[in-house]
Amino acid sequence: MPMEPVAMQSAPPLAATGAAPRSVLSARTVEEALAALVEIARRLTRAHQATVVLAPAPGQARGASVTSLSPAYEGWGGYGVPQDAGSGAAPSREAPRGRLQVSLPDGAGQLHVFDRERGDFGREDVQALEQLARLAGLALESARLLREEQLARVAAEEARRRADFLAEASRLLTSSSLDPQATLGTLARLTVPVMADWCFVDLLDDDGVMRRTEVAHADPSLDALARRVARFPPGDEGSNHPILRVARDGEPLLVEDVDDAWLRRYSVSEAHYQAMREVGFHCFLAVPLVARRRTLGVLTFLAVKPSRCYDAKDLELARDLARRASLLVDNARLYREARRSVRLRDEFLAVASHELKTPLTPLQLRLQLLRRHTREGATSLPTRRVAAQLEVVQRQVDKLTALVDGLLDVSRLSSGRLVLERERMDLEALAREVIDQLQLPASRAGCRVTLASRGDVSGEWDRKRLGQVLFHLLTNALKYGAGGPVRVRLRGEAKRVRLCVEDRGIGIAPEYQSHIFERFGRAVSERNYGGLGLGLYITRQVVEAHGGQVHVHSEPGEGSTFEVLLPRHAG
Repeated sequence: MPMEPVAMQSAPPLAATGAAPRSVLSARTVEEALAALVEIARRLTRAHQATVVLAPAPGQARGASVTSLSPAYEGWGGYGVPQDAGSGAAPSREAPRGRLQVSLPDGAGQLHVFDRERGDFGREDVQALEQLARLAGLALESARLLREEQLARVAAEEARRRADFLAEASRLLTSSSLDPQATLGTLARLTVPVMADWCFVDLLDDDGVMRRTEVAHADPSLDALARRVARFPPGDEGSNHPILRVARDGEPLLVEDVDDAWLRRYSVSEAHYQAMREVGFHCFLAVPLVARRRTLGVLTFLAVKPSRCYDAKDLELARDLARRASLLVDNARLYREARRSVRLRDEFLAVASHELKTPLTPLQLRLQLLRRHTREGATSLPTRRVAAQLEVVQRQVDKLTALVDGLLDVSRLSSGRLVLERERMDLEALAREVIDQLQLPASRAGCRVTLASRGDVSGEWDRKRLGQVLFHLLTNALKYGAGGPVRVRLRGEAKRVRLCVEDRGIGIAPEYQSHIFERFGRAVSERNYGGLGLGLYITRQVVEAHGGQVHVHSEPGEGSTFEVLLPRHAG
């Protein structure tokens, strides 16, 4: 420590410092006022050190402090300030030798001067510091009011900026096309750099898989890194990835301090971890896109710049933006589904018209033939000829009846009026009955149908409805089986029975497999294969009404296997 200074004469009156007091009163910030205060206090008392300590602000453990040292001792650490300084506690009555302290008005803090070589400070020093403290109180109050005004202006400007941003986002969302992926991409690019340095858009597809559709960033030089990041969607369903968690819970997530351990915990691979490290974000904010209690996707915002940190206001802004974006995505999906429903309806009406006319044509021809014979005046008709004609008539009537029954079933299923009449039954016996009924269609299709059963395959089910399930699955296999063998397999398990219908036909492309169980859904052209597209829809509805499940496993050109899982008992 350097040697302490020699004693100096008493301090001059405060007025002798000229413009110095005005420098305290004219300070525009608290920091400027404190710096001027300690400098004036040190000069007034000709001390080596002056320190001011402010009382802690509400909710804070410590207050601010500023120290001024004489030019000869600027490299010296200075004297320590007592622990009770600025804490709000009453200072000790007796100040040690070489130290003088006075309190700022209204308990705002304390002002200390130090100079051990001088010894005790005189009355003039005390009066000068007390007068300076009063002026400092006015200056600090003015500076604080000015700071509050500045903060209010900053808050108002921030609110205006947020409002302008939301207005621009709303304009974009309301004037955009009904392509949600393209619009959300534009929206993501709008958010950088206004509220994020990076923005991700992840949407759930029709199969419930989260897919990354947009990666927006503020720095054009990071395009290559952005392409790498786009290859890392949140991961498989059930993982603990934060974006998937947001989608699963439907609640936003704000991580204010992203560290390396956090990146390690949530990276789906080493390459993903390295890419996230290169992005270099320190703050993470993700909000779900939710409409009608259904999660549609997630918007994620990353902060890279040290000056950008997310708080409750940013979270509310992100949630507001997500609410508006969710309406766009939901409306676009509703519009797409409506158009698809209209298209399916039109296709169904065209197919239904064709299918209903198909049995009517031979039916009408047979009836005309019989009427012509009766008009020729014959007293009797050959029994064999009449019987052959009536057989054709009956076959076409059966087709019409089946078509009408299918339409009635769809009406019942759509209105929720399907009632099950459960009874104890054996599924193997029912399967043999249905196979016998389809012997003629199987022979015409060139398909050999076999049945294999293992274990107890009995349960409490609706016989008529399960007969429909077997009929639709088998006719579907015969239609698309390409003349190959069709296998029906039954297996009894502890609480359920497994039914499989397998063919070696044309198979089903992956993009159609989620639609074939829909009403009027089909995976092939109705011109080539006909049918109303109702069989598999009815099958799914009946199976699910029993509390079961139906799945398809298929590859194009390799055939298809339809698997039904039936609980043995209701509930």
